[in-house]
Amino acid sequence: MLSALIRATKVSTPALPHPRTACPTESAEEGYALLGQAWRSSTPTPVLTGQDFDLVRVPAAHGRPVLDYLRRGGLRRGAVFTDHGAWHFFVPVESGLPPEMDWPEPVTYLSGQQVTIPPRGARAGDSTPLHWITREPPGQILTAPIPLWAALRAAVATPPRSATVGAAHGPLA
Repeated sequence: MLSALIRATKVSTPALPHPRTACPTESAEEGYALLGQAWRSSTPTPVLTGQDFDLVRVPAAHGRPVLDYLRRGGLRRGAVFTDHGAWHFFVPVESGLPPEMDWPEPVTYLSGQQVTIPPRGARAGDSTPLHWITREPPGQILTAPIPLWAALRAAVATPPRSATVGAAHGPLA
């Protein structure tokens, strides 16, 4: 189901409406271009969403499968960090999702809020709730919003109540 949903999103998308959504030509520059010194900081740094990027906050249970799927599919993915168990994917500001493409529950789209990003070297083994899940590919920060949306829709989907009543083997494929 996830593969079919992602394939359906691999259509040409129009240019994103906000001029700041253009990615630098060198992906190694993208992190610095969008986050400035915060990208290279050795301390946690507050940044404001809604100007150069937005964030999609995802429960950790859904974050890993979605990130793994984007990697395997060769789909654009960027830096991801966690703060107290919620994963945060960077996406272009005003990602251009049509109104009918609401982010699924319990995903939260953040724009205009201040968030704190981890120090550049913070990793999971540091036993801190604020750390990077990935900063790969190097310097690339933005994840493609349409494939992310589709992967999240599939990851959090639950079958309609009527499809599960009396089902002995789980949801229908």
